[in-house]
Amino acid sequence: MQSVDQSLRSHLIRAAIRACALSVAWAFVVGIAAILIGTAARSLALVGFGLDSAVDGTASAVLIWRFRIEGREPERAHRVERTANRVVAVILLVVATYVAAEACRSLATRSAPTSTVIGISLAAAALIVLPGLAAVKLRLASRLQSRALRADGMLSLAGAFLALVSLFGLVLNDVLGWWWADSVAAILVAAVLAVEGWRGVSRSN
Repeated sequence: MQSVDQSLRSHLIRAAIRACALSVAWAFVVGIAAILIGTAARSLALVGFGLDSAVDGTASAVLIWRFRIEGREPERAHRVERTANRVVAVILLVVATYVAAEACRSLATRSAPTSTVIGISLAAAALIVLPGLAAVKLRLASRLQSRALRADGMLSLAGAFLALVSLFGLVLNDVLGWWWADSVAAILVAAVLAVEGWRGVSRSN
């Protein structure tokens, strides 16, 4: 029975590595694009979504390392998980602080983003990809009993929510001319990132 259990766990670990590798690829392509386009269009919500994608990709890269280590040195797996949680949590809090500060500055100066069809398309694509990716990670995390993978799955789920918020902010500004919608959306993005970051800090202690 032990060999069967170990064989199943090895299969689940390989599946987790594939899911995390997909997150890394997504973050590299879509995350960087969202940051660049959001910066050019002065869309803080889109920048926040891109930064969250970059954090998710970083966490996934660490988890690939973590699961590969488990295959060679199982006794190190728990320590690597705690380290991954702590690093990602701190990055999330830093990003949340930056996005919130910039959003408040934009509200104070009445700055509005410019229209960006590509940005809207990126956010819409994220609403298709990220929920499914998050579901796969969370299911594998439950079967592997991995808190770090569950945190990464929640990051992907948060990314889907942030994409939705960014999409609403961009559309409301583009269609209705609500210049403040993007900044308000960015503050919501920052709040979600801060909550996830604080949870990560609590889990890593």
